[in-house]
Amino acid sequence: MNNNKNPGIGFGKITQFSIDEKIDQEKIEKLFLNKINEMENYLQGSNDNFAQELLDYLKKNKKIKFLLNKHEEIFIINNQNDFIKIFKYLIFRYKYMRCSKDKINLGYPPYLLIEPVSACNLRCPFCFQTDTSFTRKPYMGVMKFDLFKEIIDEANDLGICAITLASRGEPTMHKQFAEMLEYISSKKNIFEIKINTNGNYLTEKICHAILKNKVTQIIISADHYIKKDYERLRLNSDFKKTVENVDRLFNIRKKYYSKSIIEIRISGIDNEKKLDREKFKEFWIKRSDHVTASFPEERWNTYKNKKTPKANDPCVYLWERMYIWFDGKVNPCDLDYKSYLSYGNFKNNGIKEIWNNKTISKLRNDHLEEKRKNIVPCDRCGLEFNK
Repeated sequence: MNNNKNPGIGFGKITQFSIDEKIDQEKIEKLFLNKINEMENYLQGSNDNFAQELLDYLKKNKKIKFLLNKHEEIFIINNQNDFIKIFKYLIFRYKYMRCSKDKINLGYPPYLLIEPVSACNLRCPFCFQTDTSFTRKPYMGVMKFDLFKEIIDEANDLGICAITLASRGEPTMHKQFAEMLEYISSKKNIFEIKINTNGNYLTEKICHAILKNKVTQIIISADHYIKKDYERLRLNSDFKKTVENVDRLFNIRKKYYSKSIIEIRISGIDNEKKLDREKFKEFWIKRSDHVTASFPEERWNTYKNKKTPKANDPCVYLWERMYIWFDGKVNPCDLDYKSYLSYGNFKNNGIKEIWNNKTISKLRNDHLEEKRKNIVPCDRCGLEFNK
């Protein structure tokens, strides 16, 4: 058993910690070891060096080349009846890890985060939505559905395997959110579909749309298990309504979608660093598959943070992901929520062209040359990454 505290492949030192979750790495490894021939047949004629490296290591060492996290374990277990799918998934996660750790540019972003809506109905004290200079034009808006479809079409053509609907705002506020999910799920090369949400808009319609459209993970932000503390931390929220909404999703899955591959995760911010994590998990695990908690990042006004010159290691986001805002603007991260570092717009150029342009290439090089401390807001975001 592997009691891994890192539920994501990224190498950030600030991360979501699984609460008392054990990962049966050996069970997953046995699953793959029993299918060596299938993997060899699948890779026959392939020039995918990452995939071959992963397979060769498995054959030689009788184990997977990296430690799995809880999300990966759940995905593999839920999809084990489709072995080629989980092998492709393992390859994707390995590539993602290598891009992050070794600063490798695949020529396209392995992971895409799309913002349906930049607005949010809540005002959490640890979030940039409390920055009143942000919650107005030109930053507020809703993505047009035609633009969304164009982004998804290219992502599918490029083989971008993972899409998250979320970023600066609450994605389920989009009036065509259900249609967005349906469109993504129709694409053959996108097999990891994620949603980040505060859970306030999990209506029956949206719950059914999530469950029938192959969403693999929904992360519901919920920072406490006590009503008064939850509503203090999630300003403008209704604790009872949120719990009812999460229960609705959980129960609809149980009643109508027993074979659903989705992971329902509750994700908390331990804002005051005194959350009773055992009680937090005990409350939320009854209505979810996985419960995590982390300390807050200083993102309520990134631009006024103090500089952190010691955090001068290259940011892994520059190699592992791309954010696309509601208006097509492309950004390297959402801590830079006002887009100081925007490096293109999908309305003008495609994903691959933007990913390899001079602006983002220079930013990557500057980070590698330890110039992060000279770049706003990279010099004050506070994120450190494992070497």
